[in-house]
Parts: sequence; C-alpha cells; structure tokens
Amino acid sequence: MSLTKLALKRPVSVILIILALAVFGLSSIPGFKMQLTPDMDMPMLIVMTTYPGADPESVDELVTKVVEDSGSTLNGIDSVTSQSAENVSMVMFSYEYGVDIDECYADLRTALDTASLQLPEDASTPVVIELNMSQSADMILNVRAEGELDLKKTLEDTLIPDMESITDVAQVDVSGGTQDYIRVLLREDMLKQYGLNMAAVANYLGAVDFTIPAGSVKQGNQDISVSAAMEFNTVQRLEQVPVITASGSVVHLSDIAEVSMAKEKPDTISKSDGRETISISIQKKQSASVVQVTQKIIKLIDSYMEKNPGIDISIEYNSSDIITSSLWSVGKTLIAGVLISMAVLFIFFGDFKASLIVGSSMPVSILATLILMSMMGYSMNIVTMGSLVIAIGMIVDNSIVVIESCFRWKDSEESYWDAAFKGTKTVTMSIIASTITTIVVYLPLATVDDLAGQLFGQLGFTIVFAMVSSLISAMTLVPLFYLLFKPKEKKNIPANRVLEKITHVYKGFLRKLLHKKWLVLGVTAALVVVAGLMMTRVNMELMPASDEGIVAVSVSFRPGTTLEAKEAAMEKMEALAKAEPDVRSYSVSIESGSTASMRAYLKSDRKLTTADVIEKWNRDTRDYTDMELEISSGGSSMGSGMMSSSTTEIDLRGADMQALKSAALQAQEAMEKVNGVIKVSSSAQDTSTAAKLEIDPMMAMHYGMTPMQVAGSVRNILSGTNVLTVTNNGTEYDVKLEYPEGLYDSMNSLMDATLTNNQGIQVPIREIAQVVYTDAPQTIMKVDGLYQISLTAATTQEAQFTAQKALNSVVRELSYPAGVEVAQDMMTEIMNEEFGVLYRSILIAIFLVFLVMAMQFESPRFSFMVMMCIPFSLVGSIFLLFIVGATISMVSLMGFLMLVGIVVNNGILYVDTVNQLKEEMPLEDALIDAGAIRLRPILMTTLTTILSMVPMGLGLGSNGAMMQGMALVIIGGLVASTLLTLLLMPTIYLLIHKKKRRKLHVDEE
Repeated sequence: MSLTKLALKRPVSVILIILALAVFGLSSIPGFKMQLTPDMDMPMLIVMTTYPGADPESVDELVTKVVEDSGSTLNGIDSVTSQSAENVSMVMFSYEYGVDIDECYADLRTALDTASLQLPEDASTPVVIELNMSQSADMILNVRAEGELDLKKTLEDTLIPDMESITDVAQVDVSGGTQDYIRVLLREDMLKQYGLNMAAVANYLGAVDFTIPAGSVKQGNQDISVSAAMEFNTVQRLEQVPVITASGSVVHLSDIAEVSMAKEKPDTISKSDGRETISISIQKKQSASVVQVTQKIIKLIDSYMEKNPGIDISIEYNSSDIITSSLWSVGKTLIAGVLISMAVLFIFFGDFKASLIVGSSMPVSILATLILMSMMGYSMNIVTMGSLVIAIGMIVDNSIVVIESCFRWKDSEESYWDAAFKGTKTVTMSIIASTITTIVVYLPLATVDDLAGQLFGQLGFTIVFAMVSSLISAMTLVPLFYLLFKPKEKKNIPANRVLEKITHVYKGFLRKLLHKKWLVLGVTAALVVVAGLMMTRVNMELMPASDEGIVAVSVSFRPGTTLEAKEAAMEKMEALAKAEPDVRSYSVSIESGSTASMRAYLKSDRKLTTADVIEKWNRDTRDYTDMELEISSGGSSMGSGMMSSSTTEIDLRGADMQALKSAALQAQEAMEKVNGVIKVSSSAQDTSTAAKLEIDPMMAMHYGMTPMQVAGSVRNILSGTNVLTVTNNGTEYDVKLEYPEGLYDSMNSLMDATLTNNQGIQVPIREIAQVVYTDAPQTIMKVDGLYQISLTAATTQEAQFTAQKALNSVVRELSYPAGVEVAQDMMTEIMNEEFGVLYRSILIAIFLVFLVMAMQFESPRFSFMVMMCIPFSLVGSIFLLFIVGATISMVSLMGFLMLVGIVVNNGILYVDTVNQLKEEMPLEDALIDAGAIRLRPILMTTLTTILSMVPMGLGLGSNGAMMQGMALVIIGGLVASTLLTLLLMPTIYLLIHKKKRRKLHVDEE
C-alpha cells in the first residue's frame, strides 16, 4: 500500500504523528548548542617549549631543531613549521586530513619524551597543544578596584578558581596588574664585608620556614602527632633570620639587607579606554556552547560583585552577543521565507486553505529536521540555520507540484478522494526523482574530512533531512489535507489571468522557437561563453569577510624594548582609537615579550565599516617607526583567521638566512611600488643587539666555580631569585632576593660585579668571562627545514584583489640569490586545496545526478537532456556574482554544488510530462502543452525558492555576508535555469528525438 493511500485511510494516525513531531521538535530546540560556525578540527599539533633568557638563534639551534627532528619522521606528517623567538619555541606539525589525531598526539608525545633528554637544562618540558579553530577568547572581562587592595592576588584566590570550576570553561588567563611580595634588598657592601653572596643568603632563607612531620608520642591512652616547625612569615621575623658569615660569625638578615613589602614590577600591562585594569580572558571547551558558558560567567560575576562591592567587573567582549545576533538575523530570514512562500501560494491559488495546506509542509518538515539534527548532535549555527533558509523555498516544491496536480485532477474527477490520490500518484515518481537529485549532490561532502566537509557537512545533511521530510509530507499531508479541507482553486484571479496571457504568449513564442533550433542553441552557447569570460573577472577568496565591528591591532617591537617604551608607543595607537568617532571602546594589552595588541570595538550605528577603519588606520600608521603593525578584523568568525582581509602575504624561503634577508629587502622595495599598496611589513625586522657572556671554564675552575654556577649567579644578580613562599593571615607571599634597582643596569657595572665562591673568595665577573655582542633576529621561522621570511602588504579595499595579482607577479619576476624561492603562503595553499575538493565534489555530484535521472527515465538520452540545465544555469549565477561584486569562495562554490541538484528538478518534471503527453498527441504539440502545463508549478517553485533567499542574497543582518555568495549563486542559477527549461529544453528534446528517429529509420533500411 502506498504512503498516500495509507495516509488517506488513516487520517487520525497522521495527525497524531504531526503532534508528536511538534512536541519533540520544539522540545529539542533548548538543547541545541548555539555557535557561529560548526566545530572544525584542524589536523595540527603545536609543540611549545620555553627556554628562559635565550635569544632566538639559541632557541632555534638548541630547542626548535631538536623538536623538529623528533617529530618530522612520524607517520602522517604533511609539513613542519617552526617559530623561534626570544625565550620561546613553537613547532607546528601539520597532518594529512583523516588521520587519528589522538594517535598522532600519543606518537608525538612519545618522541618528545625521548628528545627532551637533548634539550638544555633550563628548557621546559615541551607541551603539546591540539589546534583549536575557536582558539580565541570567548569572553574578555576588565576588573578594577578601589583602595589599596591587592586585586590580582584577590582575583587569583577567589574569582579565577570559581571560573575554572565551571565545567565547560577550558582556560582562564589573567593579564595586567601587580602582586605584593616580600622584597629582600641586598646591600652589596655588607655582603663583601662578611664574605657572603646571594646564593648563600638564599640557602639560609630557604631553610627558615618549614613544617616537618616527626612522628607521634604516647600521652596517657592517646597517640599525639609531633611535627617540627619554624616560621618566619612576617617582615619583622624575616629580618631576624640568622646568617653565618665566611668567618663563622652570625649576623641577622637585617644587617646585610633591607626587608619590606613591595609590589612586583609588572611584566604585562592591560588598559581599557586609557585606564589600567586587570584583564581576564576566558576560553570555552570546543564542545561547549558559547551562549551557555557566557551566561554562567555573567551570573558568577554578578554574584561576585554583590559580595565584593569594591570590585568592578565590566564585560569588554562577549562572543555570544555576535552569535545570538547572527542567529536571530537568520531566524528572522527563516520566518520571512515562510511568510513569503505562503504569500506566493495564495497569489497563485487564490485560496487561503490551499496556501495553508502547502504551507503546512514547511513547519512539519522543519520540526522533523530539528529532531534529526538533534539526534546527529548538530549545533544551531549560521550554517545550519542558513541551510534551513535555503531549504524553505525547496521544501514547498514537492507540495506545490502535488496540490497543483490534485487541482487538475479535480477538474475531471468528482471525488476529492480520487483527485487527492490520483493527483499525488501521477507526480510521485517525478517528485521522488527530483528529491533524490537534490540529495545526492551532498554525498561527495560526506566522504571528505577537510575544512569544506566539516564546514558544509552539517549544511548538506540538514537540507537532506528537510528534503526527505518534505517528500514524505507531500506524499501524505498534502493529499490528506486536500481531502479534509477541500480547497477550491479560484480560476478567475488576477494571477491566473496574467498567467493565462503569459501562457498564451509563451505557447506561440515556443512554437516559433521550435523551428529555429540552431538559433536558440547558438544564442545559448554565446551566453555560456560570455559567462565564462565574466568568470575570469570574478575574484576568488577562501571565505568572505564578516563585518563584526572589531579591529585587532597586533604590534611587534624590537627584542629588549622596555615595558615603559612599549607603553609609550601603544599610547599612539590609543590616541588613534580615541580620535575615531566610530570607536565605542578599546583595550590594550602589553605583553612581557616583544609584542602588544589593541582591540577596538566599533559602534553599531557606525558610518565606516570595519574594513574602512582598517584601511584608514593602515594609512595613518605607515610612517610609524620602532614597531611593526598588523591591523586586521577581529572577532569570532571562523576564528577570524580564515576571513578575507585587505592584505597580501608573500613568503620567501631558503637555506641561507643572509641570502634570504637580502632577497626579502629586494622584494619589499618592489612591493611598496605596486599601486594600491599602503605599506609592506616584513617578518625579518631589524635585528636587536644581544650580549652574550662567554665564560672561561679554566678561570672559573681556578676560582672554585663551575661555568654553570657563574651563569646562575649572573642571572640572580640581574633578575633576582625567589627563595621561599610564606603564608601570613591566610595569604601567600613570595620572598625574593634582589639587588637595588639600577646597581647593575649597565654592562660595565655588571662586569665589575663580584662573585663569591664557597670559600668566601671574591672575584669580578670580568676576570672569568668576556662580553660578545651579536645581532639577533626577532623571530626565526622555518617551514620543512627551510628559513622563511613573510612579507605582508596592506592594500586599499578597491585594490584588494588587483594588488594581490600584481604583487604576486612583481615578486616572481625578481631575480633572487641562489637558493631563495617564492613559496606559496598558507592561506593560498589552503584555498587551492579546499577549492580542489569542492570542484571534485561538483563533478561527482553531476555524475550522480546523471545516474539518478538515467535510472528514472530508463534512458541516458533524457538524462543528458535534463543535464543541459546545469551548465546553462551557471550563466545566471556568474552574471549575478559579477553584477553584485561578490567573490567565488568556499561558500559560493557550495552554492554551485547545491545548484546541481536543484536546477534539474524543473527539467525532470518537464521531460516527464512530455513523455506522458506524446503518447496522446504529436511531439511538437506535446512539447508546447507540457511547457504550458508546467509553467505555473515551475514559476511557483522557482519564486518560493528565490524570494525566500532574497534577504540572504542581500547579505542582511549580522554576518550576513558569510552566506551571501551561496544565495546569489542559487538565485542567479534558478532564474537562468527556469528560462532555459521553458525555452531551451523543448528545443533540445526535439533535436535528440529527431536524431533518434533518423537513426531508427536508417537501421530499418
């Protein structure tokens, strides 16, 4: 028994199923994780290793090379990229897609455990981090307090642990602020007098605050625990710590040092709108919902401020605001699509009940889709919501075809039951075939694990769920509701009168076209050629940029730049943000290394776009010296790292760093002359002067010290040393030995400093070491063992793509030193790889659609005939992209993939109708009548799909630009394919049919 007959005989069961769908569908909505884009996994592992006090060259030679060698031979490695900077080594291992990243992690961890034995003693244990596409902060808080409160210590003891205890919080970072500590300021003259050194004092202090379990003793019938302890936990008590001099006498710490409470010298600075603050950056776990996590944090800080009225916490950035805004924009588009589709149906049918019958397939299909999405573990994101918007117009296609067929059968049948059953049965095979062709185009995406598969896999399957649901609805609900509500199509309505005139003109025009077959084909072929030429003028990018209203400024300084100098330099950037009328607020973060950053948040009612502000600031800062600036769009869209921006990166690689630097300087000068280029920055920035103490091992041994002891003593002189941690009134304080500030702030004074050995013999550092000055690069970058220098050109928006082509051309035409080559930058490499995947997916989809139709028609001829819709539909898609100025990206290519399954639907219905009619009338009449019969359903299905996607095609709402390309491709392709189906398809059918008849005639002779 068919589904249609079953539904007509069991209406109560069908209505109960709909009720169940409503209950379970609506109840699934609160359980969805809300995010901007689907979770994506990059097969990359990053190894971080710190080597305190080391220059980039030492880090590269002693740490980075060891890590590279340990992991580069492992299975599945695609490439190895490393970055060696002052104190830090970062090595990124890129794997082939499809590998088991957990297994790769275990293999790499094992290799590093062995390699760690070759690392310097002071180097940390290498840490392996799995790359997270949503690595950026999900929430940033600014904290201030009144009075003399040790705010940083208070936060780390109270609020931060509470935040870290939230299940879905992955990481909480604190920057800015200072902490109290106990400073022991050594008096060098007294140390010399008593024959002491810092190490000896540190040993005495390290042994004065302890508690050691000693065992137990009996007292009566009880065992009493005994512990031995000594406490020096206040400034006053620490001053009384006894120290034994070289001569054996005892002095107190206060005799050789000043002990006092002090504030740490800050190594980072955080500011918000010009005022110093403590910044708290919060990152969620990748599997968690941003909205739910941020709601928990907001609730926590509200409670915390209520208990601590002197502490003020403000939210600088909340990514959930962007997500909810974007999803609400898509949600409104979805609602608008439903209403527009209903209006189109009412215009054509003139009966509200008929509109409701067809419209009922939309909520039912969406509810069923939501249930299936929830079962698959999908999130509610801009991609899945966008797929529902796209599906809205297609969901009603099958229902329109069914009810239109029911109306036609009712004209010749007296019974609503017969009209409902026969009308559905007549078009069942057609709507099944058209649904399958729409579905199979997504199968290629299910076989790939790369970015395209991860990003659009949920989109494809969401549409598949919706289309299958709509097919079942069309075969069950539409005939059932047609029987129950008995709608009456109004023939004499304005739309039908206009349609009758159009049909009359169309039939006459089509009859003439059928006798001018070669002219029709020639014009169509010319349009395809024009579209091909247009396509060469359409620009390409990986992903379209979204205007989130956040400008991110990344600043690099020369290594060794003082914190004060960096703060003064960043004040220039603050002034830039303060003077910009469209900036709502801004924040600055100055790190301990050679980097700093600023984030500017633009007003919602701004006059300039984010890209406009970026271009303006690039112009304003191109003459800034002593720092390298990178100004880009910030935010949470795909981690903001994959979005298009007005920058072009050129990478040069070579085995000789000096030759590479020379080539980079040559390329940079050439790039600066290209039209549209604002400025060019290089990763091979000016080197900084570094001093290295070369210790004479023989002289060190002569004075009773090892070279390592000498190096450690020098480090303690310059940086001080933490000797212990004491607890006073429940608060922990570090005790730090230091020399007075400025005592050894020059190289001469450092070389004159004396070291004291275990026998109390004092010797100046210059007796056992000499200074060697070197030029150290800021950062050393290598890719697969070759040094790399990256040149980044900031361009105007108008010249974003033209300048990119010109820059690539100029750089490749230059003559470089031997061994230097121009390499493909990472983003271009990713784009080519992802585009290749999507191109292959489109070709496979075309082949699958051909197979489905050939099996339906039981004839490759008819399948080939319908397939002609695909290349000709591209005319409209490319034309619309060209007119609007949109780009070919991963999103628009996904639109082309979807188009393959959509545009053939009208062709299937047309060919199927012709095949039925030609049994009753001459072929030419069948071709014309089939076009006239299918004109209304084709116009209705096309209009509902196009109009529902118009808001998305206009790029309306937050992050609307992200899905705009896909909507434009589908709208343009549908318009072109509709016209070509109604005009070109009859001509192609006639040509192929005549060739078949001619062949049969020859075979008979």
